[in-house]
Amino acid sequence: MKQMTPEIILDVPSSAAGRRLSDWLLERGIPFRADCGGRGTCGKCKVTVLEGEFLRSASAEPYLPDERGEILSCRALCTDRPARIRAKLVSGQGLTAHAVQDAPGERANFSLEERYGVALDIGTTTLAAALVDRQTGETLKTCSSLNPQQRFGADVINRILACRNGHLGDLTGLIRKETAALLSTLSAEIHDKQIHTLTVAGNPTMLHLFCGVSPEGMGAYPFTPAFTDTQRLTGSETGIPVQEIIALPSASAFIGSDILGGVLSCGLAERHEPSVLVDLGTNGEIVFSCGGRLLAASTAAGPALEGANISCGMGGVAGAVNSVTLSQEGAFLCTTIGDAPPAGLCGSGLVDLIAALLNRGDLDETGYLDDDVTLGTLAFPAFHVRADGSHTNEPLSAITLTQKDVREFQLAKSAIRAGLTTLTEQAGEKLKQLGTVYLAGGLGFYINTESAVRVGMLPECLAGRVRPVGNTSLAGATLCLCHAARLAELETLASRCQTIDLNQVPTFSDCFVEHMLFPE
Repeated sequence: MKQMTPEIILDVPSSAAGRRLSDWLLERGIPFRADCGGRGTCGKCKVTVLEGEFLRSASAEPYLPDERGEILSCRALCTDRPARIRAKLVSGQGLTAHAVQDAPGERANFSLEERYGVALDIGTTTLAAALVDRQTGETLKTCSSLNPQQRFGADVINRILACRNGHLGDLTGLIRKETAALLSTLSAEIHDKQIHTLTVAGNPTMLHLFCGVSPEGMGAYPFTPAFTDTQRLTGSETGIPVQEIIALPSASAFIGSDILGGVLSCGLAERHEPSVLVDLGTNGEIVFSCGGRLLAASTAAGPALEGANISCGMGGVAGAVNSVTLSQEGAFLCTTIGDAPPAGLCGSGLVDLIAALLNRGDLDETGYLDDDVTLGTLAFPAFHVRADGSHTNEPLSAITLTQKDVREFQLAKSAIRAGLTTLTEQAGEKLKQLGTVYLAGGLGFYINTESAVRVGMLPECLAGRVRPVGNTSLAGATLCLCHAARLAELETLASRCQTIDLNQVPTFSDCFVEHMLFPE
């Protein structure tokens, strides 16, 4: 059955007069995209005006809808006359799959009250949670959702700016409320038994927001977090239905417990050959390990790889194009999440589409496009390939790629490649000497390695050494939930891990510029 994007019709009362429409939606708890943090540049917060009118927030002049009847909710002021709008509801899932490398030896003997716990990964884009029997280590159920903080922006910088503008309480409230909702879903699996402990992994900004601590110190040099050590909270002080909460430690302002959890669960620190863990996400974290050394860096790849700042970009939700291949005739063959009608591009689909355009010759090594790409047109024939292998006639006009989109992608892929190269060189090694490259996170799990090499995100010499490992942040949180010794080990890793500021490495900027180009 096809999955359609859910919509809701809302009546905006006259009492909302003078309020930004996006603020009114936020107060109502309506989930919506605002990748740009409400600056009116991303176009993702559009709603359809069915009745009534709105004013422009900048000038208080009438805000006339476009040809589709749409306006940007972040740029619209409500009037003293009732209005009716239709809004698309944001929904989606985070990756919960992973391969946990469990600890040898006996488990702790948990009491009946302490037996059940939840591991939580708070990503910038999605949340993923696992209900665990701590006595056996078995994962009983998993669930996930989109991070509701996205309405304040797609990346950590926008959310830090939101804190500066007085929204710390809103951001903390959103993430705690969503966490409680996930736990409510999971608790149904164990009926009347209580979830005792919650372990939380995430990047440093997400951990600060969860704990109700402002991350503003990480928004500017010298990028100082309010804390990096393990934080212990209670359910009563957070409104989350558990006894104890353990927010796992970070190594620095750039390397959080999500990445350290990956190091822990992959056994990266114990490897004797040079190996790296790469998280292909907004922050682009990379950890190098060899002979007990741990070097880490964040490349600030930006949110393009997670669907933000791309004109038709979206998260991993129903209708997102997640793979693109070329037929022998040069047509684009697209698959979508949930087999739903194509609605936009998620990260893996974007990488594939760029690779296909390069292979067809529509895109040159500099990233130049003659014209915007719209799939399904005469110049760019395309088909939606269903799960059963059949081709449909569903329109793909929603899948467009502009010159700006290509530049956004080039910035992201170059940041990853330059970060990987520079960090490896800082460790005194060469890329071709690396043993295993662990790709963590949703994009790392689903990305086509051949496409990643074709666009220059990964070097060709590593193509056969890539190992997708899934949500290793959730894996690390699970290990710490079941083993006190693993929590202690994670704390040791945090103290051992040396963070490299790539912007202070002279060769990084040259490497970044070099890899803006696509391989010929």
